[in-house]
Amino acid sequence: MLLARGCGIATASRRAGMWCARRLLASEANKGTGATMSGSSSVDPREIEKFAKRANEWWDTGGTYGPLHRLNYARSPFIRMAACDHYGLNAEQRRPLESLSVVEVGCGGGILSESLAAMGAKVTAIDAAEESIEVAREHLKRNKVVPDGRLSYVATTGEALASENRRFDVVVSSEVVEHVVDPPSFCRTLAELCKPGGLVVMSTINRTVWSYSLAIVAAERILGMAPRGAHDWNQFVTPDELTIMCEDAGLGLTAVSGMRWSLPKNQFELSRDTSVNYIAAFSKAGDRGAGE
Repeated sequence: MLLARGCGIATASRRAGMWCARRLLASEANKGTGATMSGSSSVDPREIEKFAKRANEWWDTGGTYGPLHRLNYARSPFIRMAACDHYGLNAEQRRPLESLSVVEVGCGGGILSESLAAMGAKVTAIDAAEESIEVAREHLKRNKVVPDGRLSYVATTGEALASENRRFDVVVSSEVVEHVVDPPSFCRTLAELCKPGGLVVMSTINRTVWSYSLAIVAAERILGMAPRGAHDWNQFVTPDELTIMCEDAGLGLTAVSGMRWSLPKNQFELSRDTSVNYIAAFSKAGDRGAGE
C-alpha cells in the first residue's frame, strides 16, 4: 500500500493544537443545527437538505456528481487493495471481497456502493437522505454487474445503525467527514461499526492552498464541476487531523494515498500527492474475522 508524501503522524505537540482547532470547528458548525458534541448524530441537516435537492442527479456522469464517478477509478482500487492486504485475500480475483461484509456510511446515490458490491462484498449502504436512497435503489434494479443480494440500501445514520449492534469487516465513508457537524464523533461512530480487527477506509479533501484553488475556485466557480457552495474549505480535514481523530476512536493508520486528477484520462488516479484529495485506511485492534 502507498504511504503518501506529506502525511506523517502528528507529533504530540501538534496533536493538542490541532485537536483544539477541530473542537472549535465542530462547535461552530453545530450552531443553528440542533446538534451538540454529545448529540446522537453528527448529521448536518443543512447538508442533507442540500444533497436531497440534487438526488436525481447522482447517476448523471456529466453533471453535478460526475467527479465522484471519476473518483471511483482511484478509491475503488485503494479499497480493494487495502481490504485484501488486511485480510490476506487475493486482490486479483474477480470478486476478491466476497467473504467480507462492508458498510458504506453516507452512500449518496450508490456510486461507490455498487462498485464495492461488484467486487463481491456483502454491502449495506446507508444515507440520511431518503431521496438519495430511493435513487440508489432504482439504479440498482438496472445494474447487471452487482450479484443479486449483495447490496442493500437503508435510509438511516451511522449512529442509528451502530445502536442496533451491527458490525462489519470493512467500514467505508467517502467524501463525508467534511460535511458532518462533529468529525471526531463521526470517526467514533465508524469505529463502533467496525468489527474488532476490522478496517475503516475514509476519503476526503485536505485543507491546503491547493485544495482551495482546485476544489473551490476551479471546480465550483470556474469549471462548474461542482455546485457553488458544495464545499466549505474550513471543514476540510488534513491527513494529520484525520489520523488524530481516528486514533482517539481506537483506529490506527495503515495506509494513505493521494487521489490526483489526470487530465488525459479524465479521471482520478492514486498518487503520492495528498495536497487535495486523499484516501486512508485504518485498522481496529482485535482478532480478525470475516463476514457480518
